[in-house]
Amino acid sequence: MTSMLRAQTHAQASSGALRTAGLRVASLSPSSLPSRLAHPISAHSARLAASPRHLIPSRLARAPSATASSSASTTPAQPTASTSAATVVDDFATDSRPVILFDGVCNLCNNGVNFMLDNDPSGVYRLAALQSPAGRRLLQRCGRSPDDISSIVLVERDSHYIRSEAILRIGWKLRVPLPLLAAFGFPVPLPLRDAFYDSVANNRYNFFGRTDSCRVDDGRFKDRFIIN
Repeated sequence: MTSMLRAQTHAQASSGALRTAGLRVASLSPSSLPSRLAHPISAHSARLAASPRHLIPSRLARAPSATASSSASTTPAQPTASTSAATVVDDFATDSRPVILFDGVCNLCNNGVNFMLDNDPSGVYRLAALQSPAGRRLLQRCGRSPDDISSIVLVERDSHYIRSEAILRIGWKLRVPLPLLAAFGFPVPLPLRDAFYDSVANNRYNFFGRTDSCRVDDGRFKDRFIIN
């Protein structure tokens, strides 16, 4: 019985000692610690509060800016609308006269050009060979292939005409009596007119031959020809 009372008393004393030690530990603060321990704890707490990025290594924190700089330096410059527009040539910007596109290596076509120039003293029309840079550009303006030399083309600012319609409209503005001859041709149905035109145009090299060089201008009428 006596030994049991001693054991109980010893247990109560140990429990009381533990509670007392716990209270002492809980009441510790940096101010109650020795100066050599309190100073590092306070300084470390201040650094954590001032720098929330302490968990991110510096080489990772700088990565986004480096990536953005690299992507910006490797991004190619995009062409602007003003750059593209600068290369566009408008053949009617300063001269509104219609342009006749003709086959520059066809003997029949070249003789027709000479005849037209002789009967157009007021300079109603301008001319360009289908094979010239200006001719290819104007073909594209009309929605035709730049390599299409199958027909004469009369190009106006907002419209164009081919085959027999182009021939009659050209003659309509030349010197008399050509407008009268054109007046007789207009009433003929277009399919019949174009059939006759195609029969001649498709065989023009066989019937009339061709030249080795393309005619792009004329010594007497240089101001009437468009080359580039």
